[in-house]
Amino acid sequence: MLVSINTAVFSNEVHSGSSQFSCLKELVNKPIDNIEVRGEFFDDKTKDDELNKIDELCQQNNWKFFYSIPEELFQTNVINNNLIEYLKMADKHNIDHLKISMGDSSNITQNQLNDLTKLLKQFKTNVTIENQPNDNGTIENFTEQLSKLKEAKVPLGYTFDSGNWYWIYECPSNAFSVFNNDITVFHLKDIKDKETVMLDTGATDWKNMLLKLSDEIPVFLEYEISPKHLDEQIQQVNEILSNRVKS
Repeated sequence: MLVSINTAVFSNEVHSGSSQFSCLKELVNKPIDNIEVRGEFFDDKTKDDELNKIDELCQQNNWKFFYSIPEELFQTNVINNNLIEYLKMADKHNIDHLKISMGDSSNITQNQLNDLTKLLKQFKTNVTIENQPNDNGTIENFTEQLSKLKEAKVPLGYTFDSGNWYWIYECPSNAFSVFNNDITVFHLKDIKDKETVMLDTGATDWKNMLLKLSDEIPVFLEYEISPKHLDEQIQQVNEILSNRVKS
């Protein structure tokens, strides 16, 4: 498996006016497996057309299509009502995976989880929840919420964000040791003094984490990278991924 790219890599270009589609075209012929777009990077007026173009680009390059939802799934005692619209969007545009932040499921009932399970099973798209850099994302709280979902057999995967732990004063390596067996997608970034930096210049023991990760789990670069550094960052990760133990 090769590294994958989240369009956070192109943050500077997007904020300067480029579309995610135009940025993703820069990845053609690079050694990557999948791409992930960010919902907050779309212009609502052109989003549908751009998703069509990205879908076509993914099919042309044999990339799987991931989409990051800039919302929370659980909002204390309710489940995000927008989820069904995102699932329909994914169905329309052949999006393989949707990612959404966990949120707070503390007052979500078993009946609500049963309804969520029924909804998710109506669509072919895989949905993952992600740990957040807030109180809901501490190791203790996330463990409790993840256990609740597993006990209810809700068909959700888990996107492990290796950087978010720093903002809540948790150690990514400790979190990885706790959640390794639950991870279905890995978001990679290196952090130094709460700033995202290029790999091997921060505090994250990312190589050891990737080497312990199942070789079936996609690893996304999810931080801004200048064009002159992109190939080198891709190569660094691919070298480690090539040494992962086969499942």
